[in-house]
Amino acid sequence: MFCEEVAASLRKWAGAYNTKAFIENDPVRFPRRFAEKRDIEISGFLTAWISYGNRKCILWKAEELHRMMGESPYAFIRAGEDSFALLRERPERPGRDTFYRFYTYDDLLALLLRLKEVYDAYESMEDALLAMPGEEPLERLRRLFEGIRGIPVPGGPSACKRLAMFMRWMARTDGIVDLGVWRKAVSPRQLIIPLDTHVHQISLRLGLTKRKDASMRTAREITEALAEVFPDDPCLGDFALFGYEMDGV
Repeated sequence: MFCEEVAASLRKWAGAYNTKAFIENDPVRFPRRFAEKRDIEISGFLTAWISYGNRKCILWKAEELHRMMGESPYAFIRAGEDSFALLRERPERPGRDTFYRFYTYDDLLALLLRLKEVYDAYESMEDALLAMPGEEPLERLRRLFEGIRGIPVPGGPSACKRLAMFMRWMARTDGIVDLGVWRKAVSPRQLIIPLDTHVHQISLRLGLTKRKDASMRTAREITEALAEVFPDDPCLGDFALFGYEMDGV
């Protein structure tokens, strides 16, 4: 699909942006604060869940969320109602139910309770994913959190961008930006590109897809195209597309 010039540019951009310097201004900086796998999983999932809109707003809200959870997101979740009671009181703005964008505090509570169910039943989120039936890791993750606001419905138009981003953080194993704490439930080869408007537009310009809809089918098509350049790690191409956008080519 690619001329060698485009492939070489993708490799160059991936190398330039898959670096430690990327972390500071990206939501991935939050799960990277932790060393324990379950803290990383919970921090990463909650951060990905709120990753809508302006990056500065995402980082601000994620910082607030992590202050609430304290030194161990896992301990916060396992404490259950002892932790969640503060949320029920809406301490900052009594009577206002908005947590972030279209999420309410009740939406957040529902997700925290689902996380508690996961960790009450399994040693880790990865183990819970392994116990879910089916071959597609992203679909198994979606089903694990089905019914939570912000989790795409089955058969819908969503490309599951935030779930795909979370899985990239958990499963890519080069240890530079992504954390690679999942080694059993999903391999880097199985990841799907986190598809948002910018990634879609850049992919159209580069000829990675001709599809006009930002759907899961489009995300898979772009991922398959990137696998021609990065066969063992197609989501390394996520950094390449970010580099294209930043360099303004």
